[in-house]
Parts: sequence; structure tokens; C-alpha cells
Amino acid sequence: MTITQIITDILTHNTLTNYILFTLSIILSVIIGKYANALIKRIADKLHEKSGIELDELLVRALSLPVAIAIILTGFYFGVNFLYLPSSLKTTINEGILTAFILCVVVFFDRFLNELVERYLAQTISKRAKREFDDQIVVITKKLVRLVVWVVGLLLILSNFGYDIKTLLAGLGIGGLAVALASQNLVSNLIAGLIILTDRPFKIGNWVSFSGGSGIVEDIGIRSTKIRATDNSIIVVPNSKLIDEIIQNVPSKNKWKVSTTIGITYNTPVEKIKKAEEIIKNILLENPNVEDEPITVYFKEFGDWSLNIQVVYYIKNSRYNGYQKYISTINEVNLKIKEEFDREGIEFAFPTYTLYLKRDD
Repeated sequence: MTITQIITDILTHNTLTNYILFTLSIILSVIIGKYANALIKRIADKLHEKSGIELDELLVRALSLPVAIAIILTGFYFGVNFLYLPSSLKTTINEGILTAFILCVVVFFDRFLNELVERYLAQTISKRAKREFDDQIVVITKKLVRLVVWVVGLLLILSNFGYDIKTLLAGLGIGGLAVALASQNLVSNLIAGLIILTDRPFKIGNWVSFSGGSGIVEDIGIRSTKIRATDNSIIVVPNSKLIDEIIQNVPSKNKWKVSTTIGITYNTPVEKIKKAEEIIKNILLENPNVEDEPITVYFKEFGDWSLNIQVVYYIKNSRYNGYQKYISTINEVNLKIKEEFDREGIEFAFPTYTLYLKRDD
């Protein structure tokens, strides 16, 4: 039958009563679903207030959306049965409704298990291990749980549409073996990623140095680790390489050291050298991103062409934008020093040479 014939058939065999019952069924299910969603959330809040048991609250709260959708789907199912539809179309609609029910179950387990990992599992392991459960492990675990739940859901949906799951799984097994053999590096990187996440030789925000470079760890994934280098580029390092190397790690830096030398001209009088030291100290003390202590500013040495003032200070670190804060603070400090030196008439030195010419008499 063509689409035009199907529509004509439906309009011919259905009365106004059929359409009204269909519409009322859907409207009623939407209203009930909405109130059921609100009621379940209210029950979850009361459970948490009375017992304080998070597991019960998580279970009930995870049910709220899937139950509401399931009620609406039930209303749609009964509404469709009030109508006359060609058997092939009704079969297709019923399969679609069943698929939607399966998705509701998948959504429930997805919500519940992910909340369980984040709010319950992480806290329990932290208490027993007496150490903080790394955020990255929580993120990776949630991704793996979500992947498993949705793969199972997809298999159930395919089974609903008549596919032979056993044959499909057998094919996936053979194909998976071939892929595994062809991607040994990927597997080794995945295992290395799990080792890094559990053993924690470094964490996000740490400064690490290895044979391929150095920088701030920005992300630790299952396959690779991303490191922000000093030139602001991102180094993506396979995890298998990191665990096989000797890594110098500066753990949990809450400040970054800056050490620089400022050279001023040799004709600068002592009073202005002292003034230069005072200017630099004040600029560093006034900058909110610079640690108050320790700040070191002193006349270090007589250089080849300059009087050298040594400056050492520390910049407060941020976990997620540490490098950007680092370079922007140095930029602010240096521009301010240049501005103040120009105002006070203090000249920066640059390489100069004095030539002595011997005159033949």
C-alpha cells in the first residue's frame, strides 16, 4: 500500500469518537506523567531528609524521568489501539513503542549507575583507602559504565527488531579479536592509562618533565595524556610512553617560580639602583596573582655590560588555567616595570662594546 492509500484507509475506518479517545489518552498520560515525575522527586527529597540514605534517594530520583516517559508511552499505546490502523503500520508503531520502553530502562540505569559512581562509590573508596578518589577516575568510570549500559540497550533494541543477537555477538567477537591483534598499541595505551589513573604518578595541574618535553598536565585520558608546554602548545603523549619513562614531577604546585635578571646601565647612580629595587618589589606586592612571600629583589652582580638586578617571585597557580595565568602575570609585571623605569629615568642596558683605537704617530 502507498502512503496515500494508508491515509485514505485510516480516515475511512475511523470515526470522530476514535480520534477523541486517541487524543484524550495521550493528554491524560502526559498529565499523569508530569505529576508522577514531580511526585517521585518529592519522595526522593523526603527519603533523603528522613533517612539520609543516598542510595535510596539516587534510586528514586533516577526513576523520575523514565517513569514519566513510560506513562506517556503507555497512553500513546492505548491511544493507538483506539484507532483503526493497517496491521503492518500498527506492528511498526508497537515495535517503536517497545523500543522507546527499552530506552527508558537504559536511561534509568544510565542515570542511576552514573550517580552511584559519582556520589557513592567515590566516597566509599576514598574512606576505605584513606585518600582522595581522583576526579579523573570518576569521569572515566562513568564513561565506561555509560558505554556498557548503552551497548546492552542497543543489543536489546536490535533483538526487538528481529536480529539474532547470538550471531551478532559471535561476529563481534571474531571482529574484536582481529581489531585487538591489529591495535596492540591502543590496548597497551588503555592499560597504561588505567595504571596512571590508579597509581597516580602525577595529577592534573602538576608540572612534569620527560624526554619529549615538559609542561602542565591538563588532561589524563584512557589512551593519552595532554600536557601544556611552555610555548602554550599541547603535547599529546601516549600513556604507554609515560609509564615507561623516568618522569620528573613537581606535585600539586600551588605556585610557579619566576626567576629573571634585569640589567640597567652602568652609569645608573646608587640611589636609582635602590629605587629600581623598590619599584620592582612594589609592583610584585601589588599584583594579586603574585605570592606575597617570598619575593626576592637584589643587586646581584656587575655584568659584562649591565648592572644586574636579580628578581625571584612566585605566581599563584590555578588548576585549569595555570599556564594562562602564568604568562599573563609575567606580561603584566614586565610592562609595569618598563613603565615605572621610564617614568623614573632608569635605563635598561643592552650589549655595548668600547673600541680602543691605537693611533700611529
